[in-house]
Amino acid sequence: MFFLSRRTHRHLPKKHVAIIKAIKSGAIVMAFAASTSLSAQDIAPEESTSGEVETPSETAPTGELIAPTNPDDGSVRAGIGGIAPIFSLGRRFRLSTSLTGGYDDNVNLTPTGSPSWYASPSAVFTYQFGNPRLAMDLVAGAGITYYFAHPGGRDFDPNVYLDLSLVYKASERLTFDVSALAAYQAQPDVSSALSANRRLGNFFRSADNISAHYRWTPRFSTVTSYNFSALEYQNSTASSGDRLENHLGEQVRYLLFPTTTATAGYGIGITGYQTTGNNPISQTLTAGLDQTFGPHLSGTFQGGLQLRSGQTSPYIDAGLHYSFGLRTYVIWTNRYSIEESGTGAGSGRETFRTNLLLNYRFTARISANLAVSYQNGTGAQGADIGFNGGVAGGAENVFDVSAEVRYAITHSLAVNAGYRHTESDQGSTSAIASQGLGYTRNRYFAGLTYTF
Repeated sequence: MFFLSRRTHRHLPKKHVAIIKAIKSGAIVMAFAASTSLSAQDIAPEESTSGEVETPSETAPTGELIAPTNPDDGSVRAGIGGIAPIFSLGRRFRLSTSLTGGYDDNVNLTPTGSPSWYASPSAVFTYQFGNPRLAMDLVAGAGITYYFAHPGGRDFDPNVYLDLSLVYKASERLTFDVSALAAYQAQPDVSSALSANRRLGNFFRSADNISAHYRWTPRFSTVTSYNFSALEYQNSTASSGDRLENHLGEQVRYLLFPTTTATAGYGIGITGYQTTGNNPISQTLTAGLDQTFGPHLSGTFQGGLQLRSGQTSPYIDAGLHYSFGLRTYVIWTNRYSIEESGTGAGSGRETFRTNLLLNYRFTARISANLAVSYQNGTGAQGADIGFNGGVAGGAENVFDVSAEVRYAITHSLAVNAGYRHTESDQGSTSAIASQGLGYTRNRYFAGLTYTF
């Protein structure tokens, strides 16, 4: 995706490049999704296969999609991981509009604060399709966050995104998995490595994956995958972090027990920084287990070694998924790895990330959700304004938590209220705190949502 050449990239303004890429990405993904879903109507059902148990779908127990967004402004929260669609679901359309308003005591995420009241109108379209061989989920959203006090000259934040997840059973042995996320936004996403930890202006990002799972025997299978990601800022001061990432991976899987699968994998990736010309190569060796603990709880673990252009680090990727009836689901992901620098000049950052999403439905009308993200990273060799505010070699801790309560007035109309807190090294002895580069932010919000 995103076929702009380097030569073209150098001559077009940043905002034009981001817009062109977003349009191309959206057109390609939408065309592919539409053609695949239509052709699926002619696919005959297939008998179930034996062997490895399938990973439970990462959707709410009712089949409703888990929204990959923050409740205070609708911005994308990519760190939760992929969403697996449901087979034999049929066809579902949904359109919802919402108006959220509240108070933000630090719009620009600065040490001194920049408060404003804000309003955030948005619309979200979801489409789900599933038959015995094809399952697809599509979420597309658009909105703005308007600031009444215009802190730092900021009038509004854009927020446009498209999220696709598709699984296709080509045969009894072969399954294809496709996912794509494209977003244009201003709000930094502290849950994901494909974003800065502070405001650097509007930016475009995309994370795409295609994989093929082939079952050679009832117990032995392989997964071949290709991942592509892109990050580009409109602000010229942040353009040193603009990059394209390509990654190839191969995983072998062996079913030890009906609920336990052993895995081993190797991956190699290359990152191309668009302004500095730096092209670091990263390799990863892993071994792990996928475990189904019961009808409601499953987990994955991968551990190993990561090598990145002279750097060596442990690599850990683990997660849990829990769902119970119509009331509760929990998704918890954890990763320790070398992440890319936000400047392209220094070494990578050894970073630990954890993301937790919890939803509990108290009654048919009342529900609550909690989202928590935390990261601890050691700085690159050079100063990194997107990571630690410009401290050479400095570390940074970022904590973000949001809580929301929702009440369904009718089947179509719901109200919600919540609170979100974000902080970066406040009260610590780290380099960015000692130099006054940390920040805290509190958001208080309430809103209305109408679903057609």
